[in-house]
Amino acid sequence: MLKPLSYPDILLGLPVDETLTTFLARAGLALPEGFAWSDDTDCTKRLIAAIQSCPDQGVRDRIAAGLHTSARLSGPSGKQALFQAARADSAVLLALIQCRSDMHRAFWLFMHHPLLFEQAGDIEYADQHIPQAQQHDLGVQLPVRRDAESLASFCAAIKAFYLQEMGCGEVCIAHLMDRASGTQLLSVHAKDLAMQRVEFDGIELQRRVGSPTIHMVLEYSEVTGVVRTVIKGGAKYQQMLVDAFAIHLLGVDQVQAERIKQPTLNLSGLRVGFQVPQALDDGFLTLQVKSLTMLAPDRSFKVELTAMASADHACVTELAADHFPSDNPLQRGWEIQAARINLYYPPEAGRSRGKVIAVEVTRRGRLNLHKYDEKLRAQLEGYLISLGIMQPQQRLSPQVVPAELVGATVE
Repeated sequence: MLKPLSYPDILLGLPVDETLTTFLARAGLALPEGFAWSDDTDCTKRLIAAIQSCPDQGVRDRIAAGLHTSARLSGPSGKQALFQAARADSAVLLALIQCRSDMHRAFWLFMHHPLLFEQAGDIEYADQHIPQAQQHDLGVQLPVRRDAESLASFCAAIKAFYLQEMGCGEVCIAHLMDRASGTQLLSVHAKDLAMQRVEFDGIELQRRVGSPTIHMVLEYSEVTGVVRTVIKGGAKYQQMLVDAFAIHLLGVDQVQAERIKQPTLNLSGLRVGFQVPQALDDGFLTLQVKSLTMLAPDRSFKVELTAMASADHACVTELAADHFPSDNPLQRGWEIQAARINLYYPPEAGRSRGKVIAVEVTRRGRLNLHKYDEKLRAQLEGYLISLGIMQPQQRLSPQVVPAELVGATVE
């Protein structure tokens, strides 16, 4: 896990522009009279010094909290979420494109469009937790009801369930937003059981009573009638969320939601490495099976083999053969459960390392190809088909699971 950025690091990644000056003024930072503003590192360092020397702890806390909040969406997944949240507003999209960096993009939206920033946070939450999602086919393709009464009825059903099951949930807030390919994302926050926390308020240590949020998300495709749900608590909770959505937001009194199970992929073709000549013709310099997770035949023991950087891009299959000449698990019927495959482009001029394309696949059908554009995704699917991992009819479906929704699965 990467070390979290400090607020001085975040400031150093931002331009000194009107957005930053407005943020600091709203936080209450007092600067020396005649402070020399300029968009350069020297000015940023003087601002950092002014923040650190500010005698008001509340001001320092507000600045640090705001910067860290915006920085949470400054990574690759956050960038994707920012653009998705702003997709319906061309002016905001243009402004995001013109920002100098991912950090600048997140901070700009946080300051100028806080509602869109919150929606982007919901989108990233859904995308990051999609490996835990379940899929259900509702069997109906209907437009989602967006009126206040329907949303209130939906929230009332969520509240009633949590009050009965856990004695909490007195407050429930739901946000509905459009995504591409006729898909909607429903983000729901319910009030969890109250707890007491010890926190600093400025320089005072206090005990606060508050309630965490129970966060759940549901994605629905009007094109296919398929929903995906992320919610803690098991099958009963999943079913509750699906039923409440169907009844109150689709207007279906009775729906027989059929769970869609992911298919099993055949990873045995990786026992001899990643032998795909087409990948070399497509411009990749080196093909490497970076890691394999394998299960013993009696299913009592699981191991993971990983090629280290010092192996110089050698496949883990080759290393296993070298280190286990007479007892290689790849030759003893061990089942490959998951794999990571690295495909290396040649280094660009002036660089020592080339770009790496990582393919992560599991036997249960999880793939990470959602992160790549349509052309590259189809290219990588072709490699998996050539190895027999996927069948020609197994394709990522942007209708059932839009590529931009992350966590795509095969069907």
